[in-house]
Amino acid sequence: MAKEFDHTQLKKLREFLKWTLRDLMVKLSTMGFDVTEQTLLNWENGDTTPDADKLPILAVVFGVGIERFYPEK
Repeated sequence: MAKEFDHTQLKKLREFLKWTLRDLMVKLSTMGFDVTEQTLLNWENGDTTPDADKLPILAVVFGVGIERFYPEK
């Protein structure tokens, strides 16, 4: 059974770092990952999920491993 993306981790990490959605958007854009604040909000709310190829960039920006987004249940 495939693990499910844990969208709550995005908001937890962002808030832990005291970043706004705009802060995260800017940090991602400096890595060539153009995304809107609305898209980030949709990911945090679980309305949509980032593409798998974007997860390594998110992990680098947050300073965590990709597995952080797929925790054991």
